[in-house]
Parts: sequence; structure tokens; C-alpha cells
Amino acid sequence: MTLTGHQRGVNSVSYSADGHLIASGSHDGTVHIWDTRTGEDMISPLRSGGDAVWSIAFSPNSKSLVVGTGGGTVCIWSLLVKQASLRWLIGHSSTVMSVTFSPDGSRLASGSADNTIRLWQPETGHQVAVLKGHTGVVCAVAFSPNGASLASCSDDKSIRLWNATRGEPVGQPLQGHGNTFLSISFSPDGTKMVSGDTGKSIQLWDSHTGSLLSTLRGHSGWVRCVRFSPNGKSLVSASDDHSIRLWSISQDSLEASSIAFDGHTDYVRSISISPDGFHIASASEDRTVRIWDASNTQQSVQPLQVSQGRIRSLAVSPNGTCIVAGAEDCSVRVWNTKTGEARLPPLFGHTRYVYSVAISSNGRFIASASADRSVRLWNAQTGETVGDPLTGHKNIIRAVRFSPNGSWLASGSEDPTVGLWDVATGIPSKFNQLRCTNAVHTVVFSPDGKTLAAGGIKGHIYLWREFASQPVCEPLHATDDHIRSICYSPDGARIVSGGEDSMIRVWNASTGEHLIAFEGHTGSVRSVAFSSDCQIICSGSRDQTIRLWNASTGTPIATLRGHQSSLRSVTFTPDGQSIVSCSDDETIRVWDLQAARVLSGSPGDPAVALSSPVLEDGWVVGPSGELLLWVPNQYRKHLQVLPCTMLISRSRITAAIGDDGWHRGKTWTSCWREDTPITFSPSKPTDV
Repeated sequence: MTLTGHQRGVNSVSYSADGHLIASGSHDGTVHIWDTRTGEDMISPLRSGGDAVWSIAFSPNSKSLVVGTGGGTVCIWSLLVKQASLRWLIGHSSTVMSVTFSPDGSRLASGSADNTIRLWQPETGHQVAVLKGHTGVVCAVAFSPNGASLASCSDDKSIRLWNATRGEPVGQPLQGHGNTFLSISFSPDGTKMVSGDTGKSIQLWDSHTGSLLSTLRGHSGWVRCVRFSPNGKSLVSASDDHSIRLWSISQDSLEASSIAFDGHTDYVRSISISPDGFHIASASEDRTVRIWDASNTQQSVQPLQVSQGRIRSLAVSPNGTCIVAGAEDCSVRVWNTKTGEARLPPLFGHTRYVYSVAISSNGRFIASASADRSVRLWNAQTGETVGDPLTGHKNIIRAVRFSPNGSWLASGSEDPTVGLWDVATGIPSKFNQLRCTNAVHTVVFSPDGKTLAAGGIKGHIYLWREFASQPVCEPLHATDDHIRSICYSPDGARIVSGGEDSMIRVWNASTGEHLIAFEGHTGSVRSVAFSSDCQIICSGSRDQTIRLWNASTGTPIATLRGHQSSLRSVTFTPDGQSIVSCSDDETIRVWDLQAARVLSGSPGDPAVALSSPVLEDGWVVGPSGELLLWVPNQYRKHLQVLPCTMLISRSRITAAIGDDGWHRGKTWTSCWREDTPITFSPSKPTDV
């Protein structure tokens, strides 16, 4: 669930003791109290008097709510009546960064940017003690489970323990790795503490001896908040890297769990775990509060190993078992086609974007072309580099292809030439470089290996026979715009091209005669491919769609939707049963060709509408435009729906029609009520 309503970043979040409510405090000066079942505001937003709300906590009996504000005031609301009553606790002279109740509710602790911690009696508002010792901002405070101890952490790079009754320091300050501590929390049994810091790490401490037990690294941003689960077997961390992570604890060490949570689009500042441990609430600078399911190890959001940048190109191995992709993080990556699991660790060597990848016909080698002006060869089984980088181009290399027999490698550059390389030796061919008039964006060999075609800027397609230094004919002039992709039909009789003008054109490969043009895309065509039986042409466009066409007539067969950004590459698997695509949305998708054809033939079926969705303003719409399912923005690019059979992404979202069918109501919150009539029930659950 995603809760929206705050007008600025959300700084803190807290569950009530019964788990029925979540309170959130924001930089907009308001506090929202949400029903965890419906996501609705329980009362009108509470206002702190104009100051930003930095910290928030429910009392153990859920009858009170305390917040710390940017003006240094501690506010306590009584929630016994519908109209919450407010009291102010005055004492701090700067922002109250953290507030927390003792387990029995008899004490309230607040930590401030004035370098002090204050203890209060929440019933009377009486200040019990002022704890001094930190020399920097007190970022967080936490009571031990028995209420006897109080822990605090500060940007003076220390953690301190205090007697929670007398307010006296206990032992010496704990020192970590020289970074500012941002969060501190006790384990449920009180034997351990966990902290997060600006060094992007998490520390596990023995709370009795103060010894550092373990350090966990994994976040790529400051760790803003850490919390133990109620059973003490795991902990949750929130970070500036926009993510939440769930870690399992084994004895005195931390081991990374397989569960991760992605969805926030800005810093995650605070987390709270429901009393039963089944849910996690998070607060973020993206102005939302999100609720996550932490009870199931098979999360609906599943982390997968992907590149840290947009994927520029892909290729499928001749036996169809693996997908190779080149990305903007300078890596080449290899995945299992069926499972989406990484076959090899990321292959690093290039120093700039990898624009193109190819696999040799015998499956032994991977070739990659980069903006660093080099081509690299890799062993497809081990990932090791083969020989030295192939250099000679004077500008970005946009394309690379193996010849059908695997002996030669062609590279297309913006310099503007096509290079030919002997794969066995890495030496340029005797023809050296084939020159074009303008920058080259795509190259391809004919199926018999005797002709090489190249396309690029100004809409020209160049053809060379037997690698002669001069083209066999005048360049084919497809358009005045750029050619982005060209492909031979498997029988070698035709060439298909796609470019910036959004048109797809088919040519006679022998004569250069223009045969037919397909029109339908609303954006530039970035990639085209022929099916193995020469009957279907597939195209991927900047309009975020993949289209299938009858290769002879140009008749549309199906449109595949799911990518949330411009398509970069499309290709058929060798068996002709599937299509693989990659996009600027940083995902790779595998599509079932037969399912795509069947679904496109049943547009009136509501189950089909869910299984091959058309998203309009975030809604899956039916054949008459009716709203069927809302998909939150952060999930759309991760949604795996038929005919997409596999998704390689940072996360994967799956949805399904339940066993008891569909439900409908006047408001979305009525859909889960037991008295809601079933309006549609398929014979069996339908995966969408």
C-alpha cells in the first residue's frame, strides 16, 4: 500500500501497539494517522504549529502520540477522543530529532540538535532530567526492552548508554568506524543493539559489553534507520539509496536475506515494523508512506541481479539458453533465458557505455562494442576476456556482429566506418575499414555470410559483397532520418529496416528494390527482427511498444505493451517461440509469441484485458475503457503480465485473480469486504 497526502518529505513513521494505525510526520508540519487496512486518514491531519515534524512515536497503549519538531518543541496528542488534544513540552532549543516512549509508558525520551537528551513524564509534562555528554546532534534515542537503559547516538560519532531512571551515563562511549551514527535500536531480548551510519554500514553491538560484533555493508547511501523485528531474528534498514533491506541474524553475525524492497523514489528516512512482524512501514522524501509485506520469503517484489543503468542492446545465444546484454554501467551481463538468473558475474572491462553485443554462431564468444572506441571478446562460458581489446576506430562504436561462420567480426562506428576483424587473431581484415558517408549505427551479415550491410545517419543502407572495399550498389535511401536497425530475413531474400521516421521498410536484398512499408508506430523504430520462418517481423519503438507484422503484407498481428520507456532492442529466440526485448526502463522481457497472437484475437475478454494490459493514467482498462486495476507508478515497469513470460529487472511484480474471482465496489476499499458480491469468476486463477 502507498499512502499519499503529505505535501513534503515524510521524516518519521510509527506503528500503534495493536498494529491498526500508522502515524507519519512530515516536513510540511502535519501528522497523519492512517488505518493500516484501508489506507484512509482516521482523523484530519494534526498540525504541529508550522514546524517540520522530525520524529514520531505512539505510546505503548496507543492512547497518545508524541512528535519532535524543527522548532525544538515536543508535542503530545491525546487520542482518547476524536478531536485530538495537544500539549507542548518546552525545553529543547533546537530540532528534536528523535522521540520514544519507555516500554511501560512512564517515561518519554527526546534527543535534539542542541546536543542534549531530555527525559519527561508524559502524563504531567514534567521534565525529569537533562542528559549531557554528546558534543554533537543527538540523532536517535532508544529504550532497552526492560526500560532500565537508554541508548543514544550522535554526529559526534559515538553511541552512549544511560541509566534511564537517574539519567546518568553508563560505561564509556562506543566508537564505530569514524562515521556519524544516525539510528540506534535494541533487540527484543535486550542483549544486542544495532546502529546505522553515514558510512553506509550497519553495526551489531553487544549491549552489555559494548563490543562490536559485526558490520554489514550493502547499502549505497547513508543508513538512516535500523530496527529489529519483534522476534529478534531479523532487522530492517532504510537508506538514502531509496531502498529498504531485510537482514537475517545468525548468532552474532548478520547475513543478507533474499528479501529487498524497492519502490521509493527518494531517501527513505524512517521505518517501523508492525507488532506481529508481518508488515513494514516506511517514510520517504518522496512524500509517501509505504506498507510492505515482510512475512513471506517469496516477496511480490523480488530482487534480481541487473545492471545499474539502461540496457542498450541484447542478443540470444544460438541454443537459446542465455541472454547477453550491454548496459550503460559499462558492463556485459549474461542471464539464463528461462529463469532470469545470472549465468555469469557482470563482465567489466569497458570504460564507457556498451552499445552493442553479439554471440558467435558456435556460442563460444561474446563480442561487445562500446563508446570507449573498442570492441572486446569474451569467453561465453567463463566470462574471461579473449585477447586484447580491438582498437582502431576513432569514435563511438555503435554496433557489432559476428559473421555466420564465426570467423569475422564487423563493427560500425560514428567515425564513419565499418571495421572487419579476424576473430582468431584479432587483426583487422585486409580490407581494413569500409567507409560510409555518415555515422554507422547498425551492421549485419547476410545469412550466407557473403554480404555485409550497414545503416546509419541520413537514412542510407550500404551493401558490400565479399567484403569488397567498394559497395556493390548505390546506398539504399530509406529516409532522410537515421536508420537505427537493419536485419536480413533468414532466407537472405529480404532486408528490413527501421528508423527515426517510425516507418518499417522491406527491401529485396538482391536488387535493392523497395517492396513494402509498415506504418503504425508513433515513435522512432529502434530495432527490427525477422522470425525464423520469415513470416513475422518484430519491431521495437520509442513509443514503448513492440509490434508484430505479417512480413509479406505488413498487416499488424499484435502489439505488446509492458515496457515503460523507449525500446532499445528486440530479437527472436532461435526456436521462434519467443521474443526478447530490452528498454530504457532498465528491464529485459521475454514474450511468448503464440500467447501474444491468441490474446490479440480476444479483445473482448476481461481476463485478456488483465493479462495483456493497456495502461491509461495508471489504470488497466478493459475493451470499453472501463477501469479494471490500478497499478501504482513505481510498479508499472516491474509488472510481469502475459504474454510476457519472464522479466529481468531490479524487481518483479506479479499479480493474479484470486481463487474466488473478481470483486467490485463503489470504492476500492469495499473490494475486500466479505459481503461484496462476486461479479466475475474465471474457471481457474488467471496469472496476469
